[in-house]
Amino acid sequence: MRLKVLKRGEGHLELAVGGEGHTLLNLLQSALLRDEEVKMAGYAKPHPLMDYSILFVEMKGAKTPEQALIDAAERAKAELGEFLSAFKGELERSGEGDGDNQA
Repeated sequence: MRLKVLKRGEGHLELAVGGEGHTLLNLLQSALLRDEEVKMAGYAKPHPLMDYSILFVEMKGAKTPEQALIDAAERAKAELGEFLSAFKGELERSGEGDGDNQA
């Protein structure tokens, strides 16, 4: 993963994220948008053949976009931890996923 700050201003951040696709960026965008102080969060891939995307964060509150991104990454990490724990529990409960059980 390669990161580079492209633009940084009061309440605004543009970050180039290289070597990652929609999976990580969509997760971060969703986590950012759950923050009430975030006005806008999104990302764009300049061209399908380019190996980077640009993450945009704009704030409406006093929190900095950098702190909002840190908070969003921590939230996403916690949610993935919850998922992993629940999934492992389900595998144990269901006999380690014999494939016959359907939700």
